[in-house]
Amino acid sequence: MQTYIAANTPSAQNKTADFCPGNMGGKNWPPTSYNPNLQLWYIPVIESCNRVTHEAMTTASLKPREFFTGGGPTNPFRITGSVTAIDVKTGKVAGKHETPFPLLGGMLSTPDLVFTGEPSGGVMALDAKTLDKLWEFRTGGGVNAPPMTFSVDGKQYIAILVGLGGAWDKWFIDSTPELKSIQPGSTLYVFAL
Repeated sequence: MQTYIAANTPSAQNKTADFCPGNMGGKNWPPTSYNPNLQLWYIPVIESCNRVTHEAMTTASLKPREFFTGGGPTNPFRITGSVTAIDVKTGKVAGKHETPFPLLGGMLSTPDLVFTGEPSGGVMALDAKTLDKLWEFRTGGGVNAPPMTFSVDGKQYIAILVGLGGAWDKWFIDSTPELKSIQPGSTLYVFAL
């Protein structure tokens, strides 16, 4: 479980502050899923921390038309992830499946299974009650899209678009260096249940 660091603010006296979750962390944009039978809410979590450093700046170092935000957090820490199940009756964590990489896609739940994908290329099915991994398929590409389901002639299918891209490989890749080797692409995988 991620150790959360109490909020602190950098200042002239306290030049550096670390905070968790980071600007990408906790629950971000990827979709969650809810299992009404188990009353569990499944969250794709990005486990991250940031560092903010207070330093005086001069305008002498700025160049015309150069992008400047006035500062921002850095990511000197490893970023991982988890599938976290919350009991909606109590608001407490009912289960957690740790992942070596942040979950950038999303969740899909059926009565018995939870599906998600990892930016390292794995698509997996977890037991809806225990979050134990029951199945995994290596796609060869990164996953940052949510799975979806549909049925044809009474048969249920799971589909997921595979292809890493977006902000992660531009701004956060140094915190997950193994993902540098993941090739971009766009492939739709469909699995029958």
